[in-house]
Amino acid sequence: MTATARLDMRLQPALKLEAERAAALVGARSLTEFVVQAIREKTATVLDEKEKIALSGSAFDAFIAACEQDSAPGTALQKAAARHDEQGFA
Repeated sequence: MTATARLDMRLQPALKLEAERAAALVGARSLTEFVVQAIREKTATVLDEKEKIALSGSAFDAFIAACEQDSAPGTALQKAAARHDEQGFA
């Protein structure tokens, strides 16, 4: 059996009735099944929107070109590297 975690929540009675109606309309076996599926769908949407970066083809090409460009480190990076070395993390 797969381990589970409990989620306790309070809803307005009208919202619970609407959720029960919706669950029945989509053929969910229970309100819990319906809520779990809703959480899965919303979670996937939020994570997709907030944790991924979408670029156009030209923006991607510009990004890759910038990554491949060989340039000397700037002053801020040189200072950070020096601090790193001074702290014995080398």
